[in-house]
Amino acid sequence: MSQFVQRLTEAQSALYGSIHTMMAGASEVADVLQDTNRVLWQKMAQYDTTRPFLPWALRVAHFEVLAHRKRQSRDRLVFDDSLLGEIADEYERQSAGAGGLQALELCLQKLPQAQRALVESRYMHGKAVHDIAMREGKAANAISALLYRIRQLLAECIVRTRAEEGRA
Repeated sequence: MSQFVQRLTEAQSALYGSIHTMMAGASEVADVLQDTNRVLWQKMAQYDTTRPFLPWALRVAHFEVLAHRKRQSRDRLVFDDSLLGEIADEYERQSAGAGGLQALELCLQKLPQAQRALVESRYMHGKAVHDIAMREGKAANAISALLYRIRQLLAECIVRTRAEEGRA
C-alpha cells in the first residue's frame, strides 16, 4: 500500500496537468482531481503493479473528466468526447517525453564531477570544443571523443532509468 501511495503522490502534478488540459482551464479541476484520487484509491486492488502507474492513473482521470462533463453538460463550452480523447492521448505522449528530461537530470547527477563539468561547459554554457580543449590542455579531437562517450553513457542510463520507471 505504501508503494501505491508513493506512486499516487508522485503522479499528482501529471494528473492535475492532464485534467486541466482536458477541461480547458475550468475552475473545477481541483474537484475532478479529488474525484480521480478517490477512484484510484478505490481501485487500488485492481492496479497491476507490473505495469506503469501513470498511464493507468491518467486513463482514470480521463474517465473522471468525462463523468464531470456529463454532470456539467448544461454548460455552453463542452468538448465532444472524441476531441477530449485526443487531448488525453496527446497529454500522455507529452508526459512520456517529460520523463526523458527527468531521466537525463538523474543520469547527469550520476556522472563523475569531471565528466559532468565537461558536459555543462559544452552543452549548458555553449563553450566550443576547441576552447574546452585549450582550457583542459588536451587535443580537440580527444575532447570530442570524450563527449561522444559521455553522450553514449547518458543515453544508456536514460534508457535504463526509463525502463525502471516503467516497472515502478
